[in-house]
Amino acid sequence: YFDWKELENGSLVVTLADVTGHGIGPALLASVCRAYSRASFSNSDSLVGILQRINQSFGEDLAPGRFATFVAAICHAEDDKLELLSAGHGPLFWYSSATGELRTFPAHDVPLGLFPRLTSASSQIVTMETGDLIVLITDGFLEWENAAGDQFGTERFEKTVRSGLHLTPEEIIEELYRAVLAFAD
Repeated sequence: YFDWKELENGSLVVTLADVTGHGIGPALLASVCRAYSRASFSNSDSLVGILQRINQSFGEDLAPGRFATFVAAICHAEDDKLELLSAGHGPLFWYSSATGELRTFPAHDVPLGLFPRLTSASSQIVTMETGDLIVLITDGFLEWENAAGDQFGTERFEKTVRSGLHLTPEEIIEELYRAVLAFAD
């Protein structure tokens, strides 16, 4: 699932999660994860503390072998900072318009529900500038295969993002969708 919520201080939190498995059971777990996430975000708590609470509550609801990858991005209202923290969800992408570089960040911690506590001591702060992009994708997107068994991969992903930098975010998403489907036929 993906979700967003405006906090009382005007900041915006965006979340993206992927639970293990397919079907009704995992769909219900995704709903539970979303509910814990929405209930946990507030103005005063640190992102690390929030993810700890979500992990604890969500972990109590899981059967053995189940987990969820989860990433949260907080767009702070008072400045140009974006705060990221990923529990097993990655890679995360940041395109810097100043340098023209598309940076890849790995997950910061293990997925939700694997252990009683996460180990992240801090979140990652990115200073955003006009024209910068943060791209959050679910696992599996880069792994789409063509008939020859080649994966879509990071290189094709980056090429598609770069070719769409003049587009709106919605159009970039459409281009990524078209590119992966054309590649996989």
